[in-house]
Amino acid sequence: MSIMFWIILGFQSIDVPADTLKTTSAVKIEDTADAIRFQPRANKRSTGIIFLPGGMVDPLAYTPLLKNIAAAGHPAQLLRLPLRCACIDSQINTLFAAVSAAVKASPETRWYLAGHSRGAMLATRYARESDTKLAGLILIATTHPRDFDLSASPLKITKIFGTHDGIADSDDIKANAKLLPPASNMVEIPGANHVQFGYYRHQLLDGIPGITREEQQKVLLRAVRRALAN
Repeated sequence: MSIMFWIILGFQSIDVPADTLKTTSAVKIEDTADAIRFQPRANKRSTGIIFLPGGMVDPLAYTPLLKNIAAAGHPAQLLRLPLRCACIDSQINTLFAAVSAAVKASPETRWYLAGHSRGAMLATRYARESDTKLAGLILIATTHPRDFDLSASPLKITKIFGTHDGIADSDDIKANAKLLPPASNMVEIPGANHVQFGYYRHQLLDGIPGITREEQQKVLLRAVRRALAN
C-alpha cells in the first residue's frame, strides 16, 4: 500500500450509521450537490449552524453530529468544500458565496458558522472578510486564527479542542487564544484526538485517542449545543 493511498483512504468516512441521511419524524434531510441540510420538524429554535468540513474529509463524517443538532431544534447545514479542499482563492470565494447565500436565505435564523480543522480556519477567514451578519463561530480542532486578530470581533466564539490532537496542538491553541475575543469559550476535551471529531478513518500525525469516538462525539455535541443555546 503506497503512502498516498493510505493518506487518501484515511479521509473516507467510517462507522456512520446507515440511517443517518434518512428523514425522520424529527428531522427533514435534503442532500444536494453543494450541501446537506437538516431541518427540524418541530420545536425549531432561533439559532442554527452552518458547518464546514475538514480538508479532504468525506462530508458524511460530520452528518451524525449535525443530525443530532437538528433533532434538538437547530437548523443545520453541512456545506461541501469545493474539491473537498477549497485550497485556492476561486474555490474559497465560491464557498464563501455559499455561506452568505445560506445566511441570507433564512434571515429569521441567527446563524453560527462552524468548522473542523481546515473548515474552522475557513470560518475564521469568512468572519474577518465578509460583512454578512453571523451570530458567532464554533471552531473545532484548529489553531486558527493565528495569522490575524479577531480579538475585537463582536461575535460569540467557542473553540473546542482535544488534548490528544496531533494536528491542532492544544498548547498552540491556548497560545493563540489572545487572538480571540476575551469572552470566548475554550472547551478542552481530555483524551480527544483530531479524527474523532468526525467519523473518518485516520490522519497522518494525529495522536492516539484516550477516549472512544462515541464519548468524544457526545462531549462535542454537548459543547456545540451549549454554544448555540447561548
